Amino acid sequence: MTRKPTSIYVDRDVYDRLKELVAPKPISQELNELMTKRVAELEGEEYDPLESADYEAVKREHATLIREAEKLAKPLKKRKTFEQLLDLAIECGIDQQWLSNLAEVAPRMLQKGDVPKEDIHQFITLMEVTQKRKEAEKKLDEIRTTDLSRKEKVDFSSGIP
Repeated sequence: MTRKPTSIYVDRDVYDRLKELVAPKPISQELNELMTKRVAELEGEEYDPLESADYEAVKREHATLIREAEKLAKPLKKRKTFEQLLDLAIECGIDQQWLSNLAEVAPRMLQKGDVPKEDIHQFITLMEVTQKRKEAEKKLDEIRTTDLSRKEKVDFSSGIP
């Protein structure tokens, strides 16, 4: 599919709110997905998210974020500060499931930490990447569970076909 810039006129408040809600995903990607779904609906076809460009983009983003997190964690583990930083984040009240309060916890970590500032900053960056990875995983779960529930089950007992 060829993509080229196209101007459309939309209500600015709706645009701003949608952009805020879908972040860090680009708004153009979200609008393209919404329009693709609508075109399929108008044509009487079923929209398949597993075949969408968005699905492929989320898979690529997820893989990239995993690699990035591994790169950030490796030196911290090598310098043996990773566990200290994890304990510090927990002590400072980090939401361990979604890291949703990272913006509030990061300054506390910088104030309280008795580890080199460089390592604290790297750990905070690692948590930001992890937060994005968790969002990508949530999106993949959504896409895969929605679509796979409609598809025929495949038997992998004899290996991957």
